[in-house]
Amino acid sequence: MSAAAQQQQQQQQQQQQQQQPSLYNNGQQQSLYSNTPGPSASHSHNGPNNPGLGGLQNMQPNSGLGSNFGALGLQQSNSLGFGNSALGSIGSPSLGLANGQGRRDSFDRNSTSTFSPSLGEYGRGKWPQNYGALGTVTASPGPLGLSSGSLTPPPNMSGASSGLQLGLGPFVSGGRLMSAAPGSEMMKFRNGATTPSSVGAGGLFGAGAGVIGVGLDKMTGRSRLLEDFRNNRFPNLQLRDIANHIVEFSQDQHGSRFIQQKLERATPAEKQMVFTEIIVGTYALMTDVFGNYVIQKFFEFGSPEQKSTLAQKIRGHVLPLALQMYGCRVIQKALESVPSDQQKEIVRELDGHVLKCVKDQNGNHVVQKCIECVDPMQLQFIIDAFEGQVLSLSTHPYGCRVIQRILEHCTPEQTSPVLNELHHNTETLIQDQYGNYVIQHVLEHGKPEDKLRIVTAVKGKVLSLSQHKFASNVVEKCVSHATRSERASLIDEVISFNDASPHSPLHTMMKDQYANYVVQKMIDVAEPSQRKLLMHKIRPHVSTLRKYTYGKHILAKLEKYFLKNNVDLGPIGPPSNGVIG
Repeated sequence: MSAAAQQQQQQQQQQQQQQQPSLYNNGQQQSLYSNTPGPSASHSHNGPNNPGLGGLQNMQPNSGLGSNFGALGLQQSNSLGFGNSALGSIGSPSLGLANGQGRRDSFDRNSTSTFSPSLGEYGRGKWPQNYGALGTVTASPGPLGLSSGSLTPPPNMSGASSGLQLGLGPFVSGGRLMSAAPGSEMMKFRNGATTPSSVGAGGLFGAGAGVIGVGLDKMTGRSRLLEDFRNNRFPNLQLRDIANHIVEFSQDQHGSRFIQQKLERATPAEKQMVFTEIIVGTYALMTDVFGNYVIQKFFEFGSPEQKSTLAQKIRGHVLPLALQMYGCRVIQKALESVPSDQQKEIVRELDGHVLKCVKDQNGNHVVQKCIECVDPMQLQFIIDAFEGQVLSLSTHPYGCRVIQRILEHCTPEQTSPVLNELHHNTETLIQDQYGNYVIQHVLEHGKPEDKLRIVTAVKGKVLSLSQHKFASNVVEKCVSHATRSERASLIDEVISFNDASPHSPLHTMMKDQYANYVVQKMIDVAEPSQRKLLMHKIRPHVSTLRKYTYGKHILAKLEKYFLKNNVDLGPIGPPSNGVIG
């Protein structure tokens, strides 16, 4: 073949190569991943050194992903926007691939000033007008869902499928975008998945591709506003700034505390704004670990109309709320706050379920609050439910509390049948781990005749009951709250025996882990003459008491008494002349 023919063949081959479409076009320039030619999907103004993805149609052949695709062309700063450019946010009408300003986050060390987005940005083009209801798809600023002022370094993303979901499979290495801006791989996690929508035929993903939403943090489920608040980006946040996010904030530990504090000094308009949002999902908030406190604040600081509306929301749900860990607190606060007519409506729903509530770890608190706050005449159904059940309820860990509230707040006509059942079972209750508290309550707050019946049941059994773990508490209360003559009788029962015997009641009680407290109480409350006699009975056993842990308590009590009364008898021991000073 002649040289001229060879030269002509080479020219033909070069022309064919020039006519072949490149990886990113079919003979003409177009947007990345687009099947049809069209304008850039980016509506931002990209500088010559800061092109977004949409600006790839204007890139030179050597500006990345052109003829030099083997190296991906990522060595230059303007390739794919992976240098100083930003991939932009995804989810708005325009891709916003480069919003005209450089990325500034925790990885940007070019500036010494700390960037903190102002709340005003949430209402401008960069931020949506409001975050909308929970789960609403909204635009997210910054590259791949991160705000340009993000101060939270995103964690590494595990899993190599994220690039494929974005249609960026060739550009992903080990689950991370190659040469991407720091944190750009976090879009998948920081933005909750939402209903897919197409960017457009000429858009980044092409027809039928889904867009990852940007309104929620996928890892936490929180909106961006709440996430920024939790990261202390808004130190001067006000209630009006979280409009349309009240429910979400109420169900967050820090957000709930913020709303509670603001409600205490909020204006009527601010309270109404908050109230309008929470009233829609009242039951969910009442049973929420943090939301219930916001509802309680409205019962405490809300207007009469707001309290009344909340009380109406409770109607029909009193029993399940009373049995729920957080709902029971709302019911209690409501009973403290609403007028008597609404109190009556609330407690009426418990009729027929009294014993169920009393024996429940949450419901018992509601029944106690009913007894404390509601007119006793509206509570007769509770008294009727207790008939024949006083013993079992008094020995119940929750029921014993309710019995005590009845004795405190109900009328004599209502407490009389309860007391009669108690007196028929005094000895059993005295020795019960819960029943002893009911008996102590009668001794502290009961009528003299009821106290006398209990003291009478203890007489003759002081030694044995004082050595009992639970009954010893009742004996102490008997010594403290009995009349002078009854108290003297109980003390005399201990010291009337031969004090020289090592098995005398007093000597036995002073060494006992429970009874020694009864002896200490006797020293405290005895009449002066009887106290001297009691000390005289104790002195012969001083050397023995020093050997016992509980005996030392008695000696400490005696020393304290002598110091208090300025009696200088030296170390406690047998008197030299046999007479107590």
